[in-house]
Amino acid sequence: MEEVEVVVAHNERATLRVGDVFLKIDADQGRTDVEVEAMAMAPVPTPEVLWRKPPWPGMSPGEIASELDGECEWLDWSEAGQGDALYDLAILTLGHQEHLGDVVAGYGTDVDLDVIRAWWSLRSLQAARWLIEHGFDPSSPGCEFDVLRSRL
Repeated sequence: MEEVEVVVAHNERATLRVGDVFLKIDADQGRTDVEVEAMAMAPVPTPEVLWRKPPWPGMSPGEIASELDGECEWLDWSEAGQGDALYDLAILTLGHQEHLGDVVAGYGTDVDLDVIRAWWSLRSLQAARWLIEHGFDPSSPGCEFDVLRSRL
């Protein structure tokens, strides 16, 4: 096994050697670019620069928005839609009644909890047949029948 030799190291850059390979790490990408260009122009044999990565300044706001749009498109939250916003809150908290208070607090307006509970009941009743027909058990803990029982 070859050893790693520290050739130069200080607060701006470090050069390491492993066998015949040198690894240079520089905090300033511009300095690295100038050095690579100078090595290419030298009239003497110089080592091939095997790999060089441009700086990673982070994503622009446009790139972040594009990535977010892609993730939202992939998620495809089929329950959300136009209409009563309380329906969306109900679907978001369906089966997680313990989080309803946190969701409502973050919503920022007066929320009629009875309407959310009604949406829970309607959604549970509508989903039960489909779940049974497709091999799912709506009577499992926390599922549709538990939601309906909690309304009694």
